[in-house]
Amino acid sequence: MLEQAALAVLIGWLAWALGGMALSPVPATALGAAIGLGAVTVFAGTLPIAALIALLAPFGVMLPALALRQVGAHLGLPVAPFSTLELAAFLVAYLVFLAAAMGAVPVDLYRFGYAPLPVALMTLAVCAYGFATGNLFLPLVAVAGQLAWALGWGSSNWFDHVLHVLLIPIVLTILAQRLI
Repeated sequence: MLEQAALAVLIGWLAWALGGMALSPVPATALGAAIGLGAVTVFAGTLPIAALIALLAPFGVMLPALALRQVGAHLGLPVAPFSTLELAAFLVAYLVFLAAAMGAVPVDLYRFGYAPLPVALMTLAVCAYGFATGNLFLPLVAVAGQLAWALGWGSSNWFDHVLHVLLIPIVLTILAQRLI
């Protein structure tokens, strides 16, 4: 059910982004919400929805949160953007993390996402960073991810709740846009 809700948000975000090319933010948001909820509800149990979930799951907290954050920003909510340095540092760290998870780096960082103490320390570190920079988005994602992890919703690894491989093309796109 959580995967379907996350998929509804992402489909709604895509519809919002496409609708936003012709509509103002409020109608585009309504259209996105209707299409996201409608697609997951009407097509529940069908091959296209199952394929999207199989391809993209676990969605975790981050992807839906980023989508909702972008919609909120376009609706006028105050959203602090990530700096270019933050995005570049994240990209390098995440690529090293993925390399380690695939065995290319001799340290298995992914295993820390299964243990309570490392998860608590990582969540506290993200919260401290967020409070130091005045950006509450990352602490909210870290805590929501820890809550989902602790309650056993979805993956048994905290990293699956707060990271997603689609963050790589997202961050690369943002960084490329900033260069232009």
